[in-house]
Amino acid sequence: MGDRLARAALVALVLTTVLGWTFLKGWGPIKTALLAVLFFVCVAAGVWYALSKLGDLHAAVRDKLGAYNDGSHHAFAGITLQVEDDGRHVWLDAPGLQRVLGLKEADDVTAARTPGNWRRDDGGHTWLRVDAVIQYLTRMPGRNDPRVQKLRRYLERDVLHPAQERRRRA
Repeated sequence: MGDRLARAALVALVLTTVLGWTFLKGWGPIKTALLAVLFFVCVAAGVWYALSKLGDLHAAVRDKLGAYNDGSHHAFAGITLQVEDDGRHVWLDAPGLQRVLGLKEADDVTAARTPGNWRRDDGGHTWLRVDAVIQYLTRMPGRNDPRVQKLRRYLERDVLHPAQERRRRA
């Protein structure tokens, strides 16, 4: 059923209910039954119309709230990681990596672990190249920790490889 037709049917049912209440004086039980049926039809039509619009509303809210994360949101072990692809390299935000690894250090110290492979954006956030982070994870102390190995595989498989495939296809 089209959108305009659904609205027209809903308005017609509401008007029928209101006019039926006004003009069916003296009909007693028939009037009550008829108005009850019309009322439930109006409610059902209203619910049906609301539910048909709920999917559009959900998509619009999701687009508005998640627009700034579109294509850059990743999570590892429930920790949000911001990833940025500039067309040449894939970058990972340093605070996210620190949270995943449980490091309590300044961004500069984390950046020093990947010399020459980090940058600061206009907002002052530190970004690390994902390939350099993977290289660091393969040689860092504690590299045999299962969490570190899973993070390395996650970065290779779910972050770096898809970006390389997008570049290859472009």
